[in-house]
Amino acid sequence: MQNNMYQNMTPPPYAAYQPPRPPVKPPLSPKEQQRRTLRSTSNGMGFFILAYFLVMQHLALILSLLFGNMFSGSDEAHRIYWFLLEIIVSCASSLLVVVVFRKITKRKFSDNFTQCRLKADMLIPVILVGMGAAMIANQLASLFDQNISLFELKNTVSQTSEAQSIPEIILYIVSTAIVPAFAEELAFRGVLMNVMRRFGDAFAILTSAVLFGAMHGNTTQIVFAFVLGLIFAYVDCKANSIIPSVIIHFANNFFAVTTDVFSSNSGLDDGVATAVHIGIVTMFSVLGILSYIYLAKRDRRFFRIADGDKTPYAEKSLLSFKEKNVAAFTSAGFIVSLVVFFGEMLLNLIPQDVITDFVRGIAGG
Repeated sequence: MQNNMYQNMTPPPYAAYQPPRPPVKPPLSPKEQQRRTLRSTSNGMGFFILAYFLVMQHLALILSLLFGNMFSGSDEAHRIYWFLLEIIVSCASSLLVVVVFRKITKRKFSDNFTQCRLKADMLIPVILVGMGAAMIANQLASLFDQNISLFELKNTVSQTSEAQSIPEIILYIVSTAIVPAFAEELAFRGVLMNVMRRFGDAFAILTSAVLFGAMHGNTTQIVFAFVLGLIFAYVDCKANSIIPSVIIHFANNFFAVTTDVFSSNSGLDDGVATAVHIGIVTMFSVLGILSYIYLAKRDRRFFRIADGDKTPYAEKSLLSFKEKNVAAFTSAGFIVSLVVFFGEMLLNLIPQDVITDFVRGIAGG
């Protein structure tokens, strides 16, 4: 009887085993989501600029190893070879820029040129202001370069050419003034700045200028290119086009090239050549100041820019200007790029014979 009673009892129910669930993370706030998006974008743009830089550096090395013997004759042939090499490398790096721009922005690349919202009566003064500022920045950078000798440092990067014949001079102008004006503007203003503009114009101007300056790899050009980067990015944001910066970039480089060619081949006294140089710098500086006054009177807000301004691609900003820059410059892409660029700058400050002796010492040891 007792056995039947226990047999008829229903065993108590047992819940199926469930593994412990990980704690549920609270959803990110809109501000934190924007911070993460900015860091991710900055990371990609930093590595993009680094890739652009490495393509230029290593492609030139590869081509020189493959075809260097074809132009091993006279000094003129050697110079022509290097001018052609620079043109090919700049064009190849520009193709990389076009592909990345289309992939990231999903927009037509022609938008960088066709959507200019400045008419000629505003565009011309803007270009003159840019040229005037470039002339002043160039003089300050040269003064800085001359005075780093106080610290027993010297730039080892050659910034002059010995072009003499007509073909050499033409290729010198194309390789130094024309092609870089397009290639660098496409990369830094056409892609980098345009992508960063979604987080605000002031932020986009600063970040693109910092990377633009750092990429040039020597003390003179870092200072000079950073200032020019600010100018180029600013006028492009106002114009919503890279046309102004392409023109200013070309004009500035063309001035440097013609000054170099003129001083090397004119046969004029150094004092006369210096006077001509100073005269041109003064002319552009005065035109830039007059253009600045004209633009300031025409539109009081023209020389003001803020992240809160309405722009074609900007999102509503939830981060302060400082928070944006902290997020960008602590991203892996920006950090790695800046380390590489400033490492190159330090190498360019070390005399070549010191590097050679160091390498021989390692090889011999």
